[in-house]
Amino acid sequence: MEKTLNHVAGAFRWSTEKEVTAIEIAVSAAAMAVPALLAAKGHHTGLGLIGGMAMSGTVAHGRPRTQAASAGAALLVLISAAGLACALARLGGSWQTGLLVIAGVAGIVGGFDRAMVAASMRFIFYLVMVGGIVSTTTANPLLIFAIIIGGALFAVVLHISMAAVVAHIRRHAAEPVEDERKPTARQKFNRLRRSLMEPAGWQYPVRLVSCLGAVSLIHLFFPDHDIHWAALALVLLIERRPERLPLKTTQRVIGVLFGVCCAGLLSFLTLPAWADVLVVAVLGGIRPFLRARNYLAYSIVMTPLMMMAMGTADHALPASALLDRLFATVFAACLVLLVNQATIHFLPQTAEPKA
Repeated sequence: MEKTLNHVAGAFRWSTEKEVTAIEIAVSAAAMAVPALLAAKGHHTGLGLIGGMAMSGTVAHGRPRTQAASAGAALLVLISAAGLACALARLGGSWQTGLLVIAGVAGIVGGFDRAMVAASMRFIFYLVMVGGIVSTTTANPLLIFAIIIGGALFAVVLHISMAAVVAHIRRHAAEPVEDERKPTARQKFNRLRRSLMEPAGWQYPVRLVSCLGAVSLIHLFFPDHDIHWAALALVLLIERRPERLPLKTTQRVIGVLFGVCCAGLLSFLTLPAWADVLVVAVLGGIRPFLRARNYLAYSIVMTPLMMMAMGTADHALPASALLDRLFATVFAACLVLLVNQATIHFLPQTAEPKA
């Protein structure tokens, strides 16, 4: 009982370790709100915020070369994910099969190093998100791709400018000192190859693909339910290292449950387009602050943003759709925990790079 109480208390614990500046909050708000405002003219407010969401926190501080490299890598991940989703997501059953294959390959490649872990998880997340949008809306996939990448480019410019200003203010724009004993690309590749020679090296892609496959299979029997939200929740909840009850899973589930309720309230208010953009600005602005303080609170804020992004044609979601997403979240969490338990029981765990 005490362990459970400590676990729940940890989910609500507030962190003050990381500093978040006012300029970071302002840039995060503008990076999502401005593209959303421009896209609102074509009734695609939700699409406009995706680029800013994807680029948030991906630009490193330091010299221009470092900033350009980190921003370019993040942009390449988004272009790859959005491009594949826009090209394949209207192929029906073939898309579902392709999604499993692509997600599995990304899960394997993610074991290369820590940077690849983060990149692969972002890739899978936006592959599922954009794929869900393309397959459920009538908008031209090329238009969807253009809006998302246009917003991302705008966000990159803002974030690089912010990084330069913050570095100038703090007067330490120098590159961080590299560890001379840092593993080489060949060493990382060899480590990945050795890990794939053992069952434990396959546990993450197997868990990921099996969970996504289960969602796709259930959709065949219950086609009226929101498969895309359940898949998105799964991608967010599955960690590379399985745990019996990860703190992040608890925080995400509680946060999404509250977030869906908040999104429902916003939906019932049927706000005009300018008010939707204002909501995007407020939620987008407090994202970096809450992410540094408490992941549960961050999840609450992220949920309405994700629902706006995935419901680009919906100005008011019915109560049944909101309940469906609540059930989908709980189902995804239970499925992840079940698969984690089975993995821990049957496979010995080996160390993997952390995000």
